[in-house]
Amino acid sequence: MASHFSPEDSLLMPHIHDLGLLKDSLGRWASGLDITRLGSLAACISVAPVAWRFLKAAWIESYNWIRQFFVASVTVPGRDPLNRNVMSWIMANVVQNRRGIRSFTARTHVHAGDFADRAALMKKKRREVQYLPHFDTTLFWHGSCLYFVSRSLDSFRASMGDPSYDGIGGEELTIGCLGWSTEPIKKLIQTCQDYAERQTEFFVIIYARDRYGMSWQPKARKPIRRVDTVHFDDRLKETLLADIRNYLDPSTKRLYQGRSMPYRRGYLFYGPPGTGKSSLSTALAGEFGLDLYEVKIPCVASDQDLEQMFLEIPPQCIVLLEDVDAIWTDRDSERDESQGVTRSSCTLSGLLNVLDGVGSGEGRIVIMTTNKPDRLDSALVRPGRVDMKLMLGNISRKSAEQMFVRMFMPDTVSSPLAAKITQDAVGSIGGPALFDLKTLHKLALKFASQIPEDTFTPSQLQGFFQLHLNSATEAVANISSWVDRELSGSLLDDDISAVSEEKTS
Repeated sequence: MASHFSPEDSLLMPHIHDLGLLKDSLGRWASGLDITRLGSLAACISVAPVAWRFLKAAWIESYNWIRQFFVASVTVPGRDPLNRNVMSWIMANVVQNRRGIRSFTARTHVHAGDFADRAALMKKKRREVQYLPHFDTTLFWHGSCLYFVSRSLDSFRASMGDPSYDGIGGEELTIGCLGWSTEPIKKLIQTCQDYAERQTEFFVIIYARDRYGMSWQPKARKPIRRVDTVHFDDRLKETLLADIRNYLDPSTKRLYQGRSMPYRRGYLFYGPPGTGKSSLSTALAGEFGLDLYEVKIPCVASDQDLEQMFLEIPPQCIVLLEDVDAIWTDRDSERDESQGVTRSSCTLSGLLNVLDGVGSGEGRIVIMTTNKPDRLDSALVRPGRVDMKLMLGNISRKSAEQMFVRMFMPDTVSSPLAAKITQDAVGSIGGPALFDLKTLHKLALKFASQIPEDTFTPSQLQGFFQLHLNSATEAVANISSWVDRELSGSLLDDDISAVSEEKTS
């Protein structure tokens, strides 16, 4: 019977023929293969895992023996501030200098400011990817000594679960070197501390309680903000700086101790929201090279938690107690219930105890902030607890003029935008082509003349500048209409508040 093939079958025929040739070749190879050799090969393969486990165990045992008798080491706990100092130095001087690193941990990078801005977190956009060098042990030379640093990857993975973690510090570190003496390691740690102190010239470290409320952790590392960028009365500013400078002078500490006086200093910053109370605290930390420890009174669960927080705060720092008017007192309970005011679970006596009780620490600067100074108990603001009160109010015309100059000064604007602003601020009004500081001050004076005295907060005015950073002349041209809109909005808000108060009463 004749066979019939379709065109598709004819296309398959060469492949079937090739498979037949392959089968014949494998058959001839298998017939010539010595079965004893195949058995030997299988035996070697089966022994390989056992040999690997033996070599691995022998290496670990040898390494532990060498480490016990020939290696000195120092362990730094994960939550100790020294841990971050050491890790920062290693990242900057060891890890980043190695271009051959092939292992990283990648995660979505969320900026610190986004946590307070829910809209930024919910916005649909592609976010940056943060690559953190991933290592458990690294070797490096420093000076004439070979060091190794090991870290616990389990604690590293746990820290990675916190979006605010920046990849530096948090996991237990073991620093070691060849020899019986730990002196080289101590010198290395001193180098790390020196490096961290130099970084304070450029950054302020802000500490906050972790999400479990168990310990202080770095919340943010902010570039130092100059005090002159916080706008309020210049005479008050100079008085405040002189007072802090005098307090931090070593001779002042000796004088306090010689007179058996507690070495403490307390300040109260009060005023409407947006007047720069928190910004001033951060700027002061940068001015004097101090860390900032942030305590939000409404978020503290109890007096015991507040006491534990203060026990862990080191000396030589600034403690920022925000919204101290939320502290709970018996006589305020009825009024709070009627007005719906949220109070902290901490009591006044608990706060007073951590400020100047028997077990309270010394050497710190405590800054309390409030929008409602009339709600503060007189015991909290008496001398000894609050040594200086500073009212941060609405902006003056003088401060508005200073803010304008700061916003459009080319030195404070990143290039190439600086060149554009310079040309706009000077050339577009018929001035010389080159930057003229006198012209900028004339523009600033004209701008400030449109600002009502003691009416707007610095944050309101800053919001206006954000809309006109590319053009100084445009800012001057639009300030009058902006003031009118803001004033009409303020009047409407006042009317709504008055109606609400009438309904409540």
